[in-house]
Formats: sequence, structure tokens, C-alpha cells
Amino acid sequence: MEELILKAQKGDEDAFTSLVYEIRQDLYKIARCRLSCEDDIEDAIQETMIVAFKDIKKLKKLEAYKKWLIKILVNKCNYIYKKNKNRNVSFDNINPESACMENERYTELEEMDFYRVLSGLTYDERMAITLFYLEEYSLKEISKLLKTNENTVKTKLKRGRNKIKQRYIEGGF
Repeated sequence: MEELILKAQKGDEDAFTSLVYEIRQDLYKIARCRLSCEDDIEDAIQETMIVAFKDIKKLKKLEAYKKWLIKILVNKCNYIYKKNKNRNVSFDNINPESACMENERYTELEEMDFYRVLSGLTYDERMAITLFYLEEYSLKEISKLLKTNENTVKTKLKRGRNKIKQRYIEGGF
């Protein structure tokens, strides 16, 4: 991966495309935690790619590439969410089966079951659980990405797990 990053930093578009292709599913999952509209998700990812391609030369630590890209994505998602706040539907109102039919490019993922599990959580809880369990980031890394305290991340994880556990016990899945 580091070789691709070095090539991308020299302006190699194919290398950059390969880098993005390797983590496209992770980017989608993260954007999906914040945005419910497929068009907004695609816009956030596309805007992230534009910024990343322009600024990849500034990346100093090659091993931090994915974290750097996710931080850009989170900021883009937050911007789009705030811009379209009145237009976005609640995460709780999303029908996973219809969302899966609308976007068949991601049918190989298990994201619809994943989103059903996360549907009763707040944005912060969804993001913390996604980054911690799916992306395997540490508490410290998540706190930096989300610009919050580590203890806040721990609290969000605990609350999210408890809500998921309670829904499971009640048969809510």
C-alpha cells in the first residue's frame, strides 16, 4: 500500500484509484453512519476523493493514509448533513431491504444487517461502534478522528452496546 501512496503522491491517478478501491467499502460504511440519502453518501465520498487527491502530497506519514482519508470523509459528511439537515430523513425510518435494492453495488457487504443493528443508536454511538469494531481503531484514534475526549468515546461505545443488547433481548431485530 505504501508503494501506491508514494506513486499517488507523485500524481499517478491509477495508483490513487487503486488506493481508494481498496477501502471503498469502509468509506461507504462510515458515510452511511452519518447520511441516509444515497446521493449524499456518494457526494461525501466523491468530495473526499477530490480533496484527498489534491492534498495527498501533504501526507507525511504513509501509514496514516486511511485515518487521514476517514477524517476528511467524516468532515465532509458532517458538512453535507448540516447543509441538508431539513432534507435528511431519520436513520430510524430507513428500510434496509429497500436501501439494499436501490444500491446493488454494495450487496456483497453485510451493511444492511449492520445498519439494522445500529438503527436505534445516535450518530455518535453509531460512529464509535463502526470505527471501533469494523475499522478496529483504538479509543485514542477514534477520539482524534471525532475530535472528542477518549472517555466520551468509551461512553458512546458503552451506551451503544447497551442499546444493542437491550434491543436483542427484547427481540427487536
